[in-house]
Amino acid sequence: MKKHELPTKDEILFAISEEPLGMGEEAKVYKVHTNPDYTVRVSNEIKEYESLAKMIFNEGFVSQKDIFQGRNYAQSVAYLKGYTNTPLNALVTINLYTPGFSMEIHKPGRKIPSSDEALMKTIALSKAVLNMPDAAIDRLYDDLHFLSSREYSIDVGNGGWFVNTGNILYSGVDKEFRIIDIQPFLRDNLKAPENHTKGFNTPLYLARGLVPGAYGYAKEHSKYPSLIKYRTEILDKVIRGAERNHLNDLGGYLRGDMSDLANIWNNQLSNLNIEEKYKQDFIQRLCNIKQEHRYRLVRNHEPLVRVSGQTYYS
Repeated sequence: MKKHELPTKDEILFAISEEPLGMGEEAKVYKVHTNPDYTVRVSNEIKEYESLAKMIFNEGFVSQKDIFQGRNYAQSVAYLKGYTNTPLNALVTINLYTPGFSMEIHKPGRKIPSSDEALMKTIALSKAVLNMPDAAIDRLYDDLHFLSSREYSIDVGNGGWFVNTGNILYSGVDKEFRIIDIQPFLRDNLKAPENHTKGFNTPLYLARGLVPGAYGYAKEHSKYPSLIKYRTEILDKVIRGAERNHLNDLGGYLRGDMSDLANIWNNQLSNLNIEEKYKQDFIQRLCNIKQEHRYRLVRNHEPLVRVSGQTYYS
């Protein structure tokens, strides 16, 4: 990561007085326009500006080491001193800015689109994903390999059953996808195998993060012919990427062998109304992928302090 001067307190105070760049269940994100390499992430536990401004004015920020070797996952690079809920959970952080467009069909805090509006947006975003070059998919897979080597994972929602499409940004200008929400491996819960090596960094979860509208409007849109065609092509693109990059679904949070994971894929593809001939081909190809470990496992590095909500494991 190239060296930059962190935003000043005045720059941060100005940023959080503006409309947020985005918001989610855990936090609001503000762009620091006077220092555009950064954003400020503020926990939703903080309810009003005046107390937040006093905290920022009275306290300094603690810098964090770069444990990702210059990669940009919109991760925190500093956190507000003295204001953490737990040792690894801050109320305010300074984060790297990552350009791109969220593929969410409905954003928290905004008007819920009608089914017809959502369908138009879903089709447009699906075409955009399909038009991305294979190199963009390969870079995503490289990020998954790398994150696993640092014992971090893409983040998920709804009990682990989908990757929020807001957590993978799309940029048609520079032909890139970017992961913007990551979490450390979770090992202290019986639902997660203790010896897992991938977290959610698998083709199953990547596919869920690259299929726009698959969950918010699943029933309404699952039988629309053009959308089924686009989704079939997106899934083929993701699976071809998994084959090229030698990443399979074993060793993640989901228990079982490849046949168990094949059943999960079967259910996912059925919910998307993928035709049987494609579905069986996809599953067979996924089951035949041989894993390669691209990066050396690095443990005992400095943990990443971040703004996060209560996890579904809690």
